[in-house]
This record gives sequence, C-alpha cells and structure tokens, in this order.
Amino acid sequence: MADECTDVTTTEELSIFFRWVNMDGQPVEHFLDIVPLKATDAKTIYSALVEFMKDKNIQISKLVGMGFDGAATFSGKHNGVQSLLKKISPHALFVHCHCHLLQLACVQAANATSGIKHVYITLTTLWKFFHYSPKRAESLKAVQQVLDLPELKVVKPSDTRWLSHERCVKAVKASYSAIVTALNNIYEQTHAPEALGISKALCRPSTLVAIYLLDYVLPQVAKLSRALQTERIDLTAITPLVDATLNTLDDAMLPAANWVLELMDAKNEIEEVTDITLTTESIATFQGQVAEPFIRMLKANISSRFISQDIVSSFGIFDPKKVPAADSSDFHTYGEDLIDVLLAHYGAELPAKTAGGDEYTKEALISRETREEWKTFRNYLSKKPKGNLHLQLKELTRSDMLSEIFPNISTLANICLSIPVSTASVERSFSKMKLIKTRIRNRIGQSQLSYLMKIAMETPETLSSTQLNDIITVWNKKPRRIAV
Repeated sequence: MADECTDVTTTEELSIFFRWVNMDGQPVEHFLDIVPLKATDAKTIYSALVEFMKDKNIQISKLVGMGFDGAATFSGKHNGVQSLLKKISPHALFVHCHCHLLQLACVQAANATSGIKHVYITLTTLWKFFHYSPKRAESLKAVQQVLDLPELKVVKPSDTRWLSHERCVKAVKASYSAIVTALNNIYEQTHAPEALGISKALCRPSTLVAIYLLDYVLPQVAKLSRALQTERIDLTAITPLVDATLNTLDDAMLPAANWVLELMDAKNEIEEVTDITLTTESIATFQGQVAEPFIRMLKANISSRFISQDIVSSFGIFDPKKVPAADSSDFHTYGEDLIDVLLAHYGAELPAKTAGGDEYTKEALISRETREEWKTFRNYLSKKPKGNLHLQLKELTRSDMLSEIFPNISTLANICLSIPVSTASVERSFSKMKLIKTRIRNRIGQSQLSYLMKIAMETPETLSSTQLNDIITVWNKKPRRIAV
C-alpha cells in the first residue's frame, strides 16, 4: 500500500505500508518508510517502490495484492503503478481503496441531487463565514451559551476528506437555532450581506429537512467507512457490510422514518427561533422530490462501485455458512467452479519481468492438487459448527495441522487476508507527518523524519517493563549528558 503527499517544504513524499498475516492468523499493516520523490509520475513512483523493496530484501515477485487510491498515476490499467508492478508480480491483485470509493459514491449522489447539492454549498459557505472571522465565531459561541447549547464549531465539509460531511451536518443540526440567531445578530450589527444570505438559506424548510435527512443517512455511511478503515478487515467482509448499509438506507425512505419523527418532535422549538413553518405535506413533498431520489442514487453508486471481482468473490467458498448440507444434491459440486476461478489466476504460470526488465515465467502460487484438497476440505467444513468466514480463514493460516493437510487451501487463505481493503493506514501516516514536520521544524532530515514516523505509527500505546528496560539500555550505550 502506498500514496504520495506534499510536506510543508513542498517535497513529495511516498508513504509505504505492507500488509501480511501474523503468527496468530490476523492481518496486520505496518509502516515501513517514507521516501522522497523527484516527480509524481507513475514510472518515478514505481522505481521508488522497486528500489525500496530491493534495499529491504523484499521479494517483489511474492506480492499478492496492492492497494492504492483511484488516481490514474496509481490505478491506470496500462501505465499506472499497479500495471507496472503486475509485470513483475502478475498474480498480485490491485484493489482500489474502498474508503475512497465510498466517498466518491456519496459526493456523486449529492451532486446529482439538487436539493442536497445546494445544502452542501450552504454548509461550505457557512463554514467559511465563521472560520475566517474570530469575532463571528465568538458571536456564535455567545449565542450557544445563552441558549444552553453545546459549543460546537462548524466543521469544514470537504469532498475529499472522509466523514467530514457527517461531522459538519451533526454540528450544524445540534446548533441550528444558535447559528440562525447568530447570523441574524451579525446582520443587524454589521449589515453583512453574507450573514443575511446564509440565514435565509438555513431558514428555508427544505434546508432544515435536508439536514435531518443527512444526519440519518451520513452516519450509516460513516459506520461502513469506519469499518473499512480497520486493519483487521478482509475482502470477504465487504459485501455483507455493504448489503447491511444498503438495507439500512432503505429505512430512510419510509414515510415514518426515524429522521422524520425526530424532525416533527423538534418542530415547535425550531419554529420559535427560525420562523420556519413545517407541515406534514411539505415534509412528504421533500421525501418524494429529494430524499428518495438522493437515497436511490446513493445506493446505486455504492452498488456499482463495490462490485466484487470474480477472484475476490470466489474466496467466499470458505464461508462455513454457505456450505450445503452433506446429504443435499448440491454438496458434491459446491465450490468447484469457484476453485477453478482461483486456480485460473493463482494456479497458472504467468509471463513476468524482473525489476531489471528480463523476461521469465512466474511460477504458480497453488498447484492443480487444489481441486482434490477442496473436496476433502468441503467435507471438513460440513462437519464443523457454522462459524463466520473470517474465523475460518484465520484458522487456516494459524493451524499447522490444517496447513499440512491443506497446503494450497491454506495458501489461498493467506492470500485473501493479505490483500488490502483500503489505504486508511497510509492516509493516517500523512497526518502524523504533518504533525512531525511543521513550518517550525521544516529542516528535519529525511532519515530523522522516517525514524520519528516509525515511532509515531508503530509504537504501542503502552510499553512493557521489558521494552522500557531495553530502550534505556540502548540509550545508555552512548555517553549522554543525561543518564536514564
């Protein structure tokens, strides 16, 4: 997993992570290094990755997966970084970061629905109005105190920052009355046209109803995004999580949806402060003209962007809950077509190139004996308690007995768990980089930046006494002004 970002000195930095399965059968992601780039084209990034892996004695040909964002530099089918790496490791599967896919689906659905798009524009204008004026921000804070509301700042909504719209909508909804009152006060005192314009936009019934709708819809999407950002998630968990989210979004289109009932409960209080008149008819009209088209568009975008590749969906055969009963007619053929899909990719010898450009044939990762192994493993699954798929994959990777009996099936389980789902870890590393290398500390050298980022990203929250003693021992090996 990798991505690039510009630091405070305008140096392009490439953050590199690797994902593998540990001895406990759990997928783990670790920060390895941050590398400066001379340019941000695909060949330069590819060369930097190859050079890094050579220096670390990492066998590039053993890569089974790679995760990048959707930028053409990384994901291009012909000249992107992923296509260049596939020439060295043709079995590697490229995964477009699912968190980026989800964010793109949300933004596209909002932009395609005028009633929601206008609200997003209003929220952006509102954030700018208070963010760039401490005096205005203090006015809002004072009104929040008088109305006994939480002192919340308006969060910047961004099309590229995950979950930012959810946090923005939540803050605006919680302080809706205070925001409208503060805007009116500012207009009365300064006659600022911006204050009047934003106040009128917020006092439209359609804006208020949209805020309540978004406060229901966006948290559902945010839950999915947070799940996709976790380190332990694997490819087989994506489809159930997406299906659950889509089913929850259906509830928002019901006439008596939770967000509608909540809006009606707050109706009187809001009308007193904002002069907004809400009726059952106006809410029903909004549901039909804005809410339903928006949710349908959102669901369609998520479904179209989260279509599983044949290889990814084939890993679902290891799910014990999907195995038919041993006495059913489907049992003796179950999974054989999907095993053939996996064999066609991982069981084939594929043409490849070394990092130096020499052509060779990349050996298969699994053998043709996988078919026979699957028949035996299928019987094993049918006699087991029906656990979940992730636990089954974990058992295949950590059990020496299963690895010895089913070596090819165990290899497939390792591959499935090793393929990344998102690049959330890489994005977090850039946040750490910006905290470490600031305008005040902009002369930090590359090696020092790398060491500090490893400490920030990889140090556990608590250290054992043994680890602390080891640190002290290493520190005291050199003469120090301060002994520990």
